[in-house]
Amino acid sequence: MLSAIIAIVFFTYIGQFLLNAAIAPLARAMGLAEWHMGAALSLAAVMVTLLSQRWGRASLSWGRKPVLVTALLLALTAGLLFALTTYARTNMWIPAGVAAAGIILARGGFFGAAVAAVPPTGQALIAELTPDEQSRVRGMAAFGSAFNIAAMVGALLSGLLAAWWLMAPVYATPISVGIALIIAVVVIPRTAPDKKIKQPPKLSPRDKRVQPYLFAGFGMFFAAGIIQICIGFIIQDRFAIEPAEAVLPTGIAMLGQAVGALFAQLVLVPRLAWPPRKLLRVGLVIVTLAVTSIALPLPLWATIVSVAVIGVGMGFAGPGYNAGASLKVRPEEQGSVAGLLSAVGGLTWVFAPITGTTIYGWSPTAAILLGTIAVGTSALVAWLHPEFKADARPRTLRKS
Repeated sequence: MLSAIIAIVFFTYIGQFLLNAAIAPLARAMGLAEWHMGAALSLAAVMVTLLSQRWGRASLSWGRKPVLVTALLLALTAGLLFALTTYARTNMWIPAGVAAAGIILARGGFFGAAVAAVPPTGQALIAELTPDEQSRVRGMAAFGSAFNIAAMVGALLSGLLAAWWLMAPVYATPISVGIALIIAVVVIPRTAPDKKIKQPPKLSPRDKRVQPYLFAGFGMFFAAGIIQICIGFIIQDRFAIEPAEAVLPTGIAMLGQAVGALFAQLVLVPRLAWPPRKLLRVGLVIVTLAVTSIALPLPLWATIVSVAVIGVGMGFAGPGYNAGASLKVRPEEQGSVAGLLSAVGGLTWVFAPITGTTIYGWSPTAAILLGTIAVGTSALVAWLHPEFKADARPRTLRKS
């Protein structure tokens, strides 16, 4: 079951990252403004924010298979609509405004609604299978590593495909999502009736058990959103690189971030065996320093290394964020807390892409420093909030 969920995460997010690495050069090639792509990602984040907890609770009441099949059908529709819109625009069949609307709807509305189902469904399953603190941390790290492997492979494929043909990543996206859909239909079993919870409780973001984690995660995701959407423009503008040639270094930067996160999640986190509190604190400090360094006039290789270090920091902080909050709630609340944790990342992406690209148009340095302020504030919360001052002690949890 867990391996099938991880495979679905892998192929779904390959589809997402195939688009992300090429999105800035695509915008320039199709004659679209930077804010059009920012708006698409912001709308996707709105959908994640609104639907994550609903999907998480549905995964406990409907069962995992119906949730995943429904979501992946929607993601496949989104990929096909994005490809059709891009094809029509590159052949000059539609004006830029119509193309922008189609891309915002496909990449934003449809794809955002679909991927909102994947993290809470997977994290609720991990919570069910992991009875204590250390196994919960390792499980969340493994789940995050699937995401980062997908980011790594997606960024690499995007760079290679776009170097051959700029539009190739767009057309490869529905294929990847289609593979995830086939796995969901064929491999995922139906949830047994006695495992379903008819009315999973809804968890409030003001719940004192999890609120400090939500505050600590917000700035980290906000800063990561700004860097992820702006790095393609930074590479083009700072180093005077043409759009088609910028895809490869942009893909390498995203690949570096994924490799950094993967190294932290698969190698460092299991070996260090730190409690969630310490993972979150150390990770946020690393991300703060790395984001700040991107504002400096570094050479291209050093800029790419800074993006990779952001990945290392998030590889520490992510398992601490997810496992720490998950350990605070009851088994029947796991779908809700997983949805809340995912929604925080979505909420930051409501504002980060459109804010980052808008401020970038005025001052690239100001956009990066905004990310520094955001993640620095999260680091302060993790170090100063009373919830994170108490020593974390391993404990055994009741399985759902």
